[in-house]
Formats: sequence, C-alpha cells, structure tokens
Amino acid sequence: MNRVVITGYGVVTSNGDSREEFAEALYEGISGLKEVSIFDMSKMRTQLGGQVNFELKKVEKIDDEERTVQIAKKALREALTHAGIDSEYIMRLDGRCGLSVSTSLAGNERMMKYLNEKSCGYKGNPEWLVKIPTFLYSILQETKVKGPCYTTMSACAAGTAGVGVAYDLISKGKVDVMVTGGADPLTEFACTGFHALKSLSPTGCKPFDKNHDGIVIGEGSAFFILESLDNAIKRGAKIYAEILGYSINNEAYHITSPNPTGVGAYTSMSEALKRAKVSPKDVDYINAHGTATKANDEMELKAIELLLGDKAKKVPISSIKSMVGHCLGAAGSIELASCLIALEKGFIPATETLRDHQEGYEDFNLIKRATKCEDLNIILSNSFAFAGNTSSIVIGRYQNNVSLENG
Repeated sequence: MNRVVITGYGVVTSNGDSREEFAEALYEGISGLKEVSIFDMSKMRTQLGGQVNFELKKVEKIDDEERTVQIAKKALREALTHAGIDSEYIMRLDGRCGLSVSTSLAGNERMMKYLNEKSCGYKGNPEWLVKIPTFLYSILQETKVKGPCYTTMSACAAGTAGVGVAYDLISKGKVDVMVTGGADPLTEFACTGFHALKSLSPTGCKPFDKNHDGIVIGEGSAFFILESLDNAIKRGAKIYAEILGYSINNEAYHITSPNPTGVGAYTSMSEALKRAKVSPKDVDYINAHGTATKANDEMELKAIELLLGDKAKKVPISSIKSMVGHCLGAAGSIELASCLIALEKGFIPATETLRDHQEGYEDFNLIKRATKCEDLNIILSNSFAFAGNTSSIVIGRYQNNVSLENG
C-alpha cells in the first residue's frame, strides 16, 4: 500500500480566516463564539454561534448552499496554494487526482423549500431538487478534478470519514493526489433542531467541564491536499504529516444518543490505531469530539479509559469546539487541521472554556490552556455523530527513514 501524506491545507473558522490566523487563535485561546447576526435566535436557548468573519461575496441570494460554497472555496484556495499546486497541475494528472468532500447541511434549504411547497399543495416540476449539488459541482469547477469524486454526509463524522475515503484511494493506488475537505454553514435549521433537542448551551460550549450544558453550533471549512509519498517526493513538496490509518463504524445504538458505555467510540479509536499499526500507548495527544453535552463527554472519556488503561490519565486530551463551536459535517476536517497545526507548531490546543473537570475524571490530563509540546509524534482525532456514526483518524509526524516497501 502507498503511504499517504498531507502537503497542504487551508482553514476558515469563526476564530480565523486562514491557517495562520486559526493557529494563532488556538494558541492564544481566542474564541470565535459570539452572538449570531445572520438570522434571529432570540427565541432559542442561546444566541451564540461560531459565525465566520470574512465578508462573503454578494450574490443575488446567499442561501445555506451558497454560504457553504463561499466558505469552502476560501479554504480550498488556501490549501492549493499551500501545497504549491493549481488546477493546471490537477488537469495534467488527468484521472489520477480525485475529490472527496464532506458536509451535512449544504443544500438542506433546497429540500426544506420543496417540502414546504408540497405541504401547501405545490404541483410544479421539482427538477431543481435533483440537479447536481452546487457544493460538489462548485468544488469540481474550481479544481478541474477528472478522477473519482465522493460526497460524505455521515452527519458530524463526515469530515473525518471524507478524509478516510481520500486516504483509501491513494493508499490502494487508484489515484496519486486527492483534494479533500469539509464545509458546513451556520443555519437556522440546525440551530432550531438542536434547540428542540434542548442541546444548545445558553452559557457557552464547555467540553469536559462539570458545568457543561450543551453545544454551540459553528460553521467553517478545512481542505487538504493528500498525496502518495512517491508523488510528493517527485514534485519536491513539503510534507506536514502522514496519515497512518482511520476507521469508519456505526454502533447502531440510537438516532441521537451515543452508547453510554463508550463501546462505539472505543471501537472507532481501536480500529483506527490497529489499521495504523500504532499501539495505544504511543498516542501523544487525543483531539476529542468533545461536544460539551453530558452524554457525549462522559461516554468519550469512558472510551478513552477503555482504550488507554492506566495511560488514560496521562495522555493530553482537548476539544477545540470550546473556541469554534460544533461545525457539524465540517467538524472533523477543521479538527484535523488543528492536529496538523499541533504537529507543525509544537503545541496542544486547549479546551479553552474548561474550568473544573467533569466529575469522576478529575485526574485526567484535560488541557485547559494551550501547552507547548515539541515531541508530538502521534495524534488521534475523533468524530462521533447522530445515528451511531463514528470515525477516528491517526496522523503522525512524517518519518522519511521508513522504507516504502515496509510502509
């Protein structure tokens, strides 16, 4: 199997309009959570959200799909520039470059419009409902990719799963390069849904804190350029990390709640490490899903304890949702970007809002402030979602002394 490396990435979040701004915000503990201005949340449990700051290009109508496209393109263009490639290079690769994108809400407004019209006796032709999704089509047009294309929509596990799809295609020799990333907009639909579930936090997102009381919805995007190691070396690309393995699973427990024993999360993490040929004891940092709901936080810490045993109280754990909110289908992508920053910059991002450890886990190494750590080598990142979807991914510092034959 081919080794798979990351040679460029771009990020847009509520606390950073670029990779470097995002990195600085993570280190300084700058939150992007604030009062939402793009729609009315006055009747919901909170008015907070992770709304991006950059000014969107004015078009006739900025619906949720157009918002997704503009946010995604900003992250995508940064990733291409960072990797030193462009659409001309991608076209020369012909079918040896693919695309894997992830989302959960892009295009949802179109579906809701159709359902509303149907309920009012609409009898028109809904051809517009089944046209090529604007999100995927727009990214295709931007990149000129001619190889395999995939869209992953496994709810809040989609971002991580989408990178996994890209990894599979390269590792199995089907392509040499993959453009992959996730994007999701901040929408009234999502906030209303989580408000109905009583999952929105009126006080802010506080993962692993004994006073945690729910999530804050965010938006954003992160894109990556993945390459086979051979291709990256051939074109003299800088390598930021190696993807060692990942897992996609479904615990089939409940439509919205995770299995409280943590068995689904444990299986996801252990399978990812097994495929990466990494021992649990070699994990240097866990980027937790960490949503700040009681159900998720408790089961995830239980799962980590199952996975690591005695080391569970030593390995650093944090959740950047404390600063950017829960970005749904883009969460795994954005959090993978934070892991790359951790490797490159030599620090562990914090659970910035954490003050008092969740009861029963007072002695766990839950990071409250960004912490310098120059010897990070192996990072495990988690994404868990509604309907039992789980995905975990393992990245490592690139080691050029490992032979390709044994990789």
